[in-house]
Amino acid sequence: MIPLLISAGEDSWRNLLSGITAGFVFYVIVLSWLYNVAGPIYLLLALYLSVYWGVFLYLVFALPEKGRIFTAAFVWCLLEIIMSGLLTGFPWLLLGVSQWQNGRILKIAGLCGTYGISFVIVLVNLTVFYAFRKRYVVSFFVSAIVLIGICFLPGQAVYHRISSTGSLNIMVIQPDIDASIEENPYTTLKVVEAVMFENMEKDRRPDIVIWPEGSFPDNIDEYSDVLDGLKTLCKENDFRLILGTFTGTEKAVYNSSLLVGGDSIQVYRKNRLVPYGEFILGGRCRVIRNIYEKIAEYIPVTIPGRELTLFTLGGNKKIAPLICFENVFPDMAGGYVREGGELFVVITNDSWFGRSAGPCQHFAHNALRAAETGRYFVQGSLSGISGVVSPAGVVENTIRQNGEELFVKGALYAAVPLVCGETFYSQTGDIPLFILSVIFTGVILCRHRR
Repeated sequence: MIPLLISAGEDSWRNLLSGITAGFVFYVIVLSWLYNVAGPIYLLLALYLSVYWGVFLYLVFALPEKGRIFTAAFVWCLLEIIMSGLLTGFPWLLLGVSQWQNGRILKIAGLCGTYGISFVIVLVNLTVFYAFRKRYVVSFFVSAIVLIGICFLPGQAVYHRISSTGSLNIMVIQPDIDASIEENPYTTLKVVEAVMFENMEKDRRPDIVIWPEGSFPDNIDEYSDVLDGLKTLCKENDFRLILGTFTGTEKAVYNSSLLVGGDSIQVYRKNRLVPYGEFILGGRCRVIRNIYEKIAEYIPVTIPGRELTLFTLGGNKKIAPLICFENVFPDMAGGYVREGGELFVVITNDSWFGRSAGPCQHFAHNALRAAETGRYFVQGSLSGISGVVSPAGVVENTIRQNGEELFVKGALYAAVPLVCGETFYSQTGDIPLFILSVIFTGVILCRHRR
């Protein structure tokens, strides 16, 4: 962030343009995997997200210098919260996600979420930028004390309300299927099933087997034989099965996660759809819609679900299902925890991204959600990355071969604890930080006008 701050000057409008330019370059690079799905249309999303960078740089240097270090941190948090909720929301790679492997910083997500981590990062960058300037001496020492306090904050202070209620033996299947190559849905299903049986161990019977998003790439409600076959599979092998498919009718198709067990099937319909993958952002504009169809050669027909549906096992064990990039939304994870979710299962198809940074970026969000909620996250992917993340945000295991996690075939066994209780962030969500950001920024603006 320091290079961005160095580029700022006294001209507010120049700062706005500099921020937009820097943000656009950043998002064009980090979202380049979207090109595989939407072609150059994804540049519209990059342009929209870059506006927040421009507004940030404009506001920070338009406001009084006194207290600017803390003002900038609050302004950034406020903009990230707005970006995560405005329109459909797209909180992909918030600044705090950069710390997904930093255990000392990650634990504060249980108190104030990823936005709180973003606050600390901006605070540190502004502190370094203004280091040892006389008018910023107080802010410098206050921010230094805050950072030191965070680094030495004991994990027990964050997760003391969290406790284990048991565990589930889970088997995750990664079949290494490239979804860009169209296959008969029966063929895809057989490949996934074959990988499962190839890796199943006689002395390790799972309670749940997880098949990824796209395991049956068609509307499964139109295939009663497939549904009957899955029920039989679960009965004969004495496990329950979570898999990704589509449900609904010809006019209303949902990307769905199913829990099959015995004669019962529980269904969760995806709430948050991927821009330019499952819906066209700006699709009401005929020009954008026509360009998208020409490039992608299809028009998305999926519609969003409206409810958070917990999968229930044995009457009291509750699993929170998420599909694809829904794990980037802090509010969804928090909502599930408040409903009693004890374990998160993310199913995804990241094969569209190819061998890009997309799958790694996606998987990293599990660490933030785990730290925020104090829950285990298990991700099953069609082609990688599949793995288990602990409540501390630590990646405990992934499916890999010869050091590779993408486009490899395999399975993962894990005894995953079920967890109850709520972190402070799970209870309050973004409300405290949002209110503080609004109040602090508002007070500075009022003083500036005077």
